[in-house]
Amino acid sequence: MNLIRPLVPIISLAILPAVILYIVVLYLSSAAGIDPILVLRDPIQACDYPTAVGMISNLGVLMWCSATVVNLFPSISGLVIHKKWRQLLYLGGFFSGVLCIDDLFLLHDRHVGEYFIYCTYSFLALLLILRFYKLILRSDPIAFLLSIFFLGLSVVVDSLHGHLLISYQTTQLYEEGFKFVGIACWLFFWWKASFRALKQIPE
Repeated sequence: MNLIRPLVPIISLAILPAVILYIVVLYLSSAAGIDPILVLRDPIQACDYPTAVGMISNLGVLMWCSATVVNLFPSISGLVIHKKWRQLLYLGGFFSGVLCIDDLFLLHDRHVGEYFIYCTYSFLALLLILRFYKLILRSDPIAFLLSIFFLGLSVVVDSLHGHLLISYQTTQLYEEGFKFVGIACWLFFWWKASFRALKQIPE
């Protein structure tokens, strides 16, 4: 019994969820007529593309994921003492996680309407600003504003690509470039905010 007890947390929180998710994804993919091998293999490998294909997009997803972890770990680990800072990091982690999943699975392009997604993002950004503007000012307001600015430019270019007198390829260069820089600023801001939150001394 003593030998089994240490295994309970890793079985219940890691192994079992991973196995369930693995089976469910394979089952749903098979039911949709998708070859399981295509689900298991990396897209670059499955499509026999060069390594650089999708690299900017993949790096962007990694930065979204990093911002999620930078926020969520301190906010739920008990390392951040002040409630307001914990709330800021938790909301930032949730927001970053949603953006990560959206970017990874192209939710706004293929599964959920862009209007709904952009309205949701605008609401979350506004909530961050109105509720936590004092903490944002104490972290790095310039990085926060630059991230909103560049990500906003990316959305604007994406919305106007059919009305601009330039090619789709050129539009993509600007759209993805603005987004990539915006994600980098977003990650930088939350790194600074998390660092600031961890340094707070209890009153």
